[in-house]
Amino acid sequence: MRHTVLVRHIRHLTDARYFAAMGVDWMSLELDADPISFSRWHTLRDWVEGVRLVAELDVRDDMLLARAIIDAAPDGVLAIPPMEVDLPEGVMHFLTPLNTAETVQDHAYIILPYDPALSADEQLRGHDPERVFLEADWTASLLRSLLVSGYTGGICLEGGEESETGMRDYEMMDGLFEELRGWGVSGE
Repeated sequence: MRHTVLVRHIRHLTDARYFAAMGVDWMSLELDADPISFSRWHTLRDWVEGVRLVAELDVRDDMLLARAIIDAAPDGVLAIPPMEVDLPEGVMHFLTPLNTAETVQDHAYIILPYDPALSADEQLRGHDPERVFLEADWTASLLRSLLVSGYTGGICLEGGEESETGMRDYEMMDGLFEELRGWGVSGE
């Protein structure tokens, strides 16, 4: 794909397998004090390959953060609330919107909301495009308009719900991946 892709809120293996097969770079799961969240994490890690995993967690809970680093061994941590935390070397730090005065360090990514009224440069808000993921309620045409504007940063998608165990309609997601690969109708 032409852009780095992060998929947030993976809740089931159906999504994990689909997004891994589509070649996304990152997937995130929420981890909390419930042991089921860690069980889901380990199951997912065993089932998918080639995707880096991000733990979304409340970083104010020192015990949860320590357990996540030791037990889950994530490739990244999405800090909720957005704040700097000390992470082991090699673990990437993901942040949601920050105060505009703050800068993103070399070991961190920022996830920003997409605003169709802004230019590609304005979307980046002065950040390195290699460190930004834009998120939105994407449609193929909305994503296409961003991509043709010259935007070079990452794209943040979101997992969804199964209609029943093992079943989910991916038609809309397929259209997004066609755009990301440059195969869309207008993806010149």
